[in-house]
Amino acid sequence: MNEQGAHNEYDMLRGNMNRMFLTDDVAELVKMYEVAQKRIERIYEYHYARLNNK
Repeated sequence: MNEQGAHNEYDMLRGNMNRMFLTDDVAELVKMYEVAQKRIERIYEYHYARLNNK
């Protein structure tokens, strides 16, 4: 992943979080939570690699 990809993941994460505030469906809430966790992991992995390559 590159820097632009990390920013895209961040934007999509914000969308997942916003959807969590709006949904009235438990299944959708669970799905948004799971997807948000994966996005956070990808953002973390990008920045961890970036910091270790210095």
